[in-house]
Amino acid sequence: MKIFKNSILLGMLIFLTHCDTKKDYFDDIGANLLCTTYAICNGETPAKTGIIGDSWTDILLGFPFVETLRPQLENRFHYKFVGATLGGKTLQQVVSQGLQFQVIDQGGADMKVIILSLGGNDIQANLSQYIGNIDAVQAQRFATIKANLKQMIITGNAYKIARFGGPPLKWIIHGYDYPNPYMPSVIAGSEEGCKSKFDRIGLIVPDAAVFTSTQVDAFNNLLLEITREEPSFIYVDLRSTLGGKPMSRAEFMLDCIHANNLGYTLLADKFARFIYPITNQGL
Repeated sequence: MKIFKNSILLGMLIFLTHCDTKKDYFDDIGANLLCTTYAICNGETPAKTGIIGDSWTDILLGFPFVETLRPQLENRFHYKFVGATLGGKTLQQVVSQGLQFQVIDQGGADMKVIILSLGGNDIQANLSQYIGNIDAVQAQRFATIKANLKQMIITGNAYKIARFGGPPLKWIIHGYDYPNPYMPSVIAGSEEGCKSKFDRIGLIVPDAAVFTSTQVDAFNNLLLEITREEPSFIYVDLRSTLGGKPMSRAEFMLDCIHANNLGYTLLADKFARFIYPITNQGL
């Protein structure tokens, strides 16, 4: 998936370089991409709601290949976001780059909530490390996810209060629904969460659906645990929206870990209903 996205960006840059008559048009596209994927916008873009997310919020550089959670919330529930969303984004990258500060800067004093869709890529990265050591590697990654989430919340709220005053932000994160590891990949070489990838790298598990669903349950439990420690952290459980354990139903899935348009419609409906009392928006 990352190679595919990088190829698109390279192609756009080459086209822009060799076609001066399209410069303004592509400047606008480039500016929009920076604003939506890294919250680097041309000046402050006031918004009550921020969003930082992975491919569950933007699978392909803002292109409507699939209507993920961000466009669903924008188009159907009338959210106006400032944020940083991009397929492949990890929580570790967000914290290392300080994207929470950038989103707060762009959102301004009226921002009350930041929606998070993060953690999946941190779990799925470098799957070969799991071979022969699944429990220990998963425990270490979950510990890092927890530390990074708490760091983001604590530093983000301190920054927001220091710059704009007022109460701390609310940070809303969703857990992932169950994958379907037996789905085919949509793009060659992009097999995250798929049994075919497990087999290819030599990660032998007795039952791929049980392995992935157990991992998703553990991640959701981790998020619930953090809510007990961070009062401004709110967790939304989306499990079983797409068919239930041990795996989501194929008719709702695009590939092993991403829903299709119908699936994301169901996920967005559930998510929007849950967060409405917090955001007072969308219903």
